[in-house]
Amino acid sequence: MGDKNVRLDVKGMALADGPRWLVQELTFSVGPGSVHMLLGERDTGKTAILEALAGRRKLERGTLLAPTPAALVPQPAGSAQIRVLDRLILHRQPKRMGMFIHWKQAREEAKALAARFALDGLLDVPVETLRPLERRLLELAASLAEQPALLLLDEPTSELGPHEARHFLATIRRVASEEKIPAVITSAFPRDAYPDAEAVTILWRGAEPVTVTTHECSEGTLVERWTGGLGIRRTPSGHHTPGEPLLRVEDLVLRGRGRETSLAGLEFEVKAGEVLAIVGAPADGLNLLHDVLLGSRSPEKGSMQFLGKEMIQSTRRHRVESGISFVNPPHARDQSIAEFTIEENLVLGQTTGPPFARKGFLRHDSIRGNAVRTLRDFEIPEAEAHHRFRQLKLGDRQRVIVAREVLRNPVLMVARSPAQGLSLAAQEYVRRALVLQCERGSGLLWLTEEPEEAMRVADRLAVLAAGRFVWIPVTETLTREMIIDEMSGAAA
Repeated sequence: MGDKNVRLDVKGMALADGPRWLVQELTFSVGPGSVHMLLGERDTGKTAILEALAGRRKLERGTLLAPTPAALVPQPAGSAQIRVLDRLILHRQPKRMGMFIHWKQAREEAKALAARFALDGLLDVPVETLRPLERRLLELAASLAEQPALLLLDEPTSELGPHEARHFLATIRRVASEEKIPAVITSAFPRDAYPDAEAVTILWRGAEPVTVTTHECSEGTLVERWTGGLGIRRTPSGHHTPGEPLLRVEDLVLRGRGRETSLAGLEFEVKAGEVLAIVGAPADGLNLLHDVLLGSRSPEKGSMQFLGKEMIQSTRRHRVESGISFVNPPHARDQSIAEFTIEENLVLGQTTGPPFARKGFLRHDSIRGNAVRTLRDFEIPEAEAHHRFRQLKLGDRQRVIVAREVLRNPVLMVARSPAQGLSLAAQEYVRRALVLQCERGSGLLWLTEEPEEAMRVADRLAVLAAGRFVWIPVTETLTREMIIDEMSGAAA
């Protein structure tokens, strides 16, 4: 039995990774039944702090009084090929005669635990077929099997749509209250603090951490304090005048995998010089739609015409050669080669002819000159053309990808959460670079799970819910709450 109903107290904590300080002078406390959020960009030490709270990392300075044992739920990873039942009894296996698993008792205990999270009807379902929200709830349920006295969750909403994130965070608050234990979550989204966290500790680029309560600090004020007034755009980029249709999709039908929502007859078109934003949770059809656009999955039914030509059965390479460019999330592995140099990544797929090849031979001077100009024009001053791509920071890697696709001067760009996980400044840069290409005449199809991101770029906006579109006028009165209501079905 854990040491429950005990506060978590952190005073003057300092953590290091070799010669680099991860965090210094960190001080906060969390009472039993309360939720505390650590807000920060990537590489601000959030994961290291949770590891220290769990007793897995040494403190360089400071004091820590933490109830034990602690349950640390890591960031989402690949799903194990086991049943939900097996996952729930993995750490607590009731035995008979101290040797054999008591399966009947194990199933009863697992079913009771699953029922707390509305998962009791899924005990025999493979984990890999669950929706992202169900997988997160499963990991939360499994963490309670060891009766922890402290609950720690690292980026628990990173794979969830906003309405799913709200449900999951409310569940964390409920569990902390029922178990009378402190809970600490990390996030890069200020919205995750409201309404369930009582306080937020702000981590910002080496500055001394600051803790504020959600009662004294609204979400807008929290963003200002976090960014230090970077001037991040919080309004639409401005209406663009559309031209001729470039892409027309009709009656698109595709069955989902596992418990994923299927596409049920989608229809839309993208015109030259406009931004069409589609908002949806990954498991509500957004991932399926992206797969169809990439050419990695063929629908059971439907048509996709680009410049009047049918493309539904064409390969991704053929689509790119026809004038479509793709910018995927920064962590995607299908848009760069980590061991290649920057200059090599900048010409991927472009070495069969001029200007980077001639008569079957690469033109190295042209490749190097292209990289030097790109690094200058896209403001990546710390990198050089011969550096390995893996040496770049995440934000700079995505700038290279965006630069490569923009410099192709595509007819149509398909962007799938292109700023996900980047720093706020890098997010804004990526958004502006892509929208600027739209203003040059390219069509831009923007797929995202973030309502605010869609509002900042969209000329037209559709919410993907239950496999179908709900079209929402982009006006000055449009709010994030209106979009989330459509995503969750609450608007009905």
